[in-house]
This record gives sequence, C-alpha cells and structure tokens, in this order.
Amino acid sequence: MHKTLRRAAWMAAALGIVLAGASISGMPTEPDLTGRWAILQVTSQIGAIPLVGERVRSTSSRALLDVTHAGHEVVAVESACSTTIDNGTSLVRTVIPEAFLASMPVGSWTATLEPSATGILFERPWRTTVNGVVLDDPENDPLPTDASDPRVFDQDGDGNPGLTVRVSVAGLFQGEVYVVQRDRSRLSGAVVSADRVEGLVEWTSEQSVLGASNSFFLGGAASRPDPVAEHSYFVARRVADNFTCLDVAAAGDALFEP
Repeated sequence: MHKTLRRAAWMAAALGIVLAGASISGMPTEPDLTGRWAILQVTSQIGAIPLVGERVRSTSSRALLDVTHAGHEVVAVESACSTTIDNGTSLVRTVIPEAFLASMPVGSWTATLEPSATGILFERPWRTTVNGVVLDDPENDPLPTDASDPRVFDQDGDGNPGLTVRVSVAGLFQGEVYVVQRDRSRLSGAVVSADRVEGLVEWTSEQSVLGASNSFFLGGAASRPDPVAEHSYFVARRVADNFTCLDVAAAGDALFEP
C-alpha cells in the first residue's frame, strides 16, 4: 500500500475513527490483547549533518512485547530487537551495533484503554529511559558531558564509555561515537482490531557525546523533532507466542503493513 494511504489508515485509527467492534449498546467492546506482539516505532527529526546540511532523519525501532490485559489496562514487557536510522541522504550512514541493542534492558510499561463512541482509544503515558549513565533523577538530571563522570558506565561492554554508535559521512569520515542518551515518549492511538494497535508517538531525545574515535564527530549534531506529527508513529501487531527478534528481522517492515 502507498505510504500516504497507510498513514491515512493509522491516522484514522489514532483519531478513533476505526471501530474495534461494537456491543449491543453501541459502544465498542475491548478485545483481549493478551499475548505476544511486535511493535514498530518511528520517530522523525530534522538534523544538521556535517558537509550535507539539514535533512529529515527517521529512526525505526522494533521490539517484542509480552502483553497482559486486565480491565482497561495492558501491561507490556518490552525487549528491543533492532534499530535502523535513515539520515535522509545516502552520504551518511549510522549503524547501531548489535552490542548496543543487546545491552538494552528489558523494560515494562502500562497503557490504558478507553472505549468511546468512535472506537477504543489507546494511551501509554510518558516514559523516560536513560542509557549509558545512572542518574539519581532520570527525568531532570543533566546528562554527563565527560567520560570520566562516575555515573557513566560501559553499557554495551565494548571498553568505551556509554554506548557506541558507528557513523560514516560521504565515505571520507568514519568512526565510532560514544554517547549517553535520554529518551522520552508517549504513545496515543486506537485499537484497530484484536490483532492491531496504531497511533502517533510524541517524543523528545537528548544525547551527550563523550568521545569519538575520529575527532570529526566530537561536536555531535544538532537536531529537533519533526514538526509534522504524523511522521512519528507506531504500529503494534499480534504475533505467534514463539516469535523472536530473528523472526522480526526476517519479516522486515512488511510485518507491520495493514
């Protein structure tokens, strides 16, 4: 399906236009969402890239969710599978190493379901995660800027502070960048069916560069969220109970097509 049509479909779901089913009273009924799910979250930002200029850059993260549904709440245990970054130009390549992903702790979150006259609304409140650093106040403490800060740790176990990202620009500059990160996000959408939930992602992200194997990357790159809200979205779909991250990788993004 054309991307514009796909966006229209999940935008309709996010607004509660797509019904998940109706009870005798006319209100939609909640399907049981308990089980294993795969989720794709895409966040879009506008970033300044050295030698290239500003580009729209999107990050696509895929994970598995083990969901328990009780009442109007769902509790999800989330395991990261893969992350890919499209920098908006073939001149720049950013790679998230497997060690980075493997170091991501299993997390859990709770979302609420709200039946309405137009559909079942899905809302996961703001969630904050920090990586490569231990903060007393994860919400408000400034991120360290010095690799010697005792709060920084080698999360991915590669001998470098924080987490390691690999970057190349125009084939001329290549290297590893060592970072700590703080990400905040909120998911708002609708239950399209017993096997699918879609909606938008509201998010913020901070990153502090602690070092690099190539001094060209020490300054980092300024970025800001894409002002077009529908460019940051999520799609979750039910999968078999024995589905693994390898299965997510094998299926590719076609897994999340309508």
